[in-house]
Amino acid sequence: MIKEKFYRILEQICPSQLAEEWDNSGLQLNSKYHEVSKVLVALEITDAVIDEALEKNADMIVTHHPLIFHGVKCIDDNTAEGRYLNRLIRGGISVYSCHTSFDVMEGGNNDYLGTVLGLVEIEPFENEAICRKGVTPVEICLADFARRAAQVLEISEHHIRLSGDPGRSICTVGWCTGAGAEYLDAAAEEGCDLFITGDVKYHDAQRARGLDLCLMDAGHYGTEKIFVDNMAELLERKTNCEILRSRIDINPFL
Repeated sequence: MIKEKFYRILEQICPSQLAEEWDNSGLQLNSKYHEVSKVLVALEITDAVIDEALEKNADMIVTHHPLIFHGVKCIDDNTAEGRYLNRLIRGGISVYSCHTSFDVMEGGNNDYLGTVLGLVEIEPFENEAICRKGVTPVEICLADFARRAAQVLEISEHHIRLSGDPGRSICTVGWCTGAGAEYLDAAAEEGCDLFITGDVKYHDAQRARGLDLCLMDAGHYGTEKIFVDNMAELLERKTNCEILRSRIDINPFL
């Protein structure tokens, strides 16, 4: 497939204008080659992911997290970002990222997380388009919900941190993939019993307690690793490229 056509399809799937102003969704690195035939979908760029792309002869990597967040003033092989860029350029691999645009879009990360968790009646928060809420189909307590979440997200239970009464009955659940502790007050206003996100700090958990809101920190990686399967399915339906799912566990926490 001509690369420009592939980029247009990505924009149709996930328009860059949906991204937050501070974000850098879209094309990150355009190699010298004009066509794309084999695409690796990954959460983000790491040396291991680049190794995987080279081993599988991928000429494009589609990620959730941008390779480049800020303006590049110097490409230095002694830095992680510089090393990644040099390796990708030498390998002729282009990179395209769908970040906050994929979080907010219909069918993106947040909608998909609700489906994976088995929630129903999924809808956006009234005043926060990036967040979602849904309802548990059966009565379940916080502890059991967390155990089930670990199973379906395929993460270890020790990577999940809970705040709140483990025996509390959970009905309405709100969530924001990645780092969304800033939406705790919005979750309380939406009538949520539980809010799920990642990168939760001590004061976030204390604030949740003050709001009588249970909180589950399933990790940044744990709540966003679903990007790979979700984006791969979309690309398989929209393109004739060979779509590969990255199987590298990039979680930096043991």
